Amino acid sequence: MFARDDLDALARVYVGTVKAFKSTEATLCRSLDALAAARTGDNPSDITRTRQAAVEADRAAGIAWDDAEVARRAYWRHRATAQEKKVVDDCVPMLVQLAAYTRFAGLPAIPPEHVLRQHLVAPQAHVEPAGEVSIEPLPASELDRADDEIIAGQPPLRSRFSRSGHRIK
Repeated sequence: MFARDDLDALARVYVGTVKAFKSTEATLCRSLDALAAARTGDNPSDITRTRQAAVEADRAAGIAWDDAEVARRAYWRHRATAQEKKVVDDCVPMLVQLAAYTRFAGLPAIPPEHVLRQHLVAPQAHVEPAGEVSIEPLPASELDRADDEIIAGQPPLRSRFSRSGHRIK
C-alpha cells in the first residue's frame, strides 16, 4: 500500500522546502537590517521603501515556512498511516486468537481494546526517529523578528479601543 519511494519523495520535498525557507529567511534578515538602518536615517522615503521590501520578504518567508511545515506534516502523516496499517495487520489476528483462547479456557471475555490498556498507560520511552525530516516545526527567528519590527510598530486598523484600552464610541 505504501511504498518506500513515497516516503523518500516526501523527505526530499521537505529538504527542498527547508532550503527554500532558509533562503527566504536570509533575504528577510537582510531586509530587516536595511529597515533598521533606514530608521536611523533622516529620509522617510527610505523607511517606506525598505519597510515595503521587508513586508514582502516577510510574506515570502512566511509562505516558505508554511510550505516546509506542510511537507513535514505530510511526511509524518504518511509514516503514521503506514505504522497504523502495520499495527492492524500484526495485532488484530493475535487479539482474535487471544479471544478464542480465553473462550476455550472458560475465562471471561476481555474486550480487545482493554488487552493492552495497562501497557499503554505506562510512560512510554521517547522515540526519536532517525532521518532528515524534523519531528518539530522549523524555528523561525527572523519571522518572529519581523513580527516585532514590521507589524507590531503599526497601529491597528480601525481599532475600537484607545491606546489606554478604553472603548471608542
